[in-house]
Amino acid sequence: MSKSEIVHELYEQCKGLNFDDTYQLIKNAKSEEERDFLRVVTNCILQQKQKKTMREKRF
Repeated sequence: MSKSEIVHELYEQCKGLNFDDTYQLIKNAKSEEERDFLRVVTNCILQQKQKKTMREKRF
């Protein structure tokens, strides 16, 4: 699997994150860098979902 395919699969997996589990994921991170990564990823996915909701006028 190429790096591009790996990153794409990671993105697809992150889109399916359950935000109720985000706190636990961050809490269980093995380093501060991993916690930062998880925060950035969850914030990005949440922003995408918010934009979609606003486009669909479901707010």
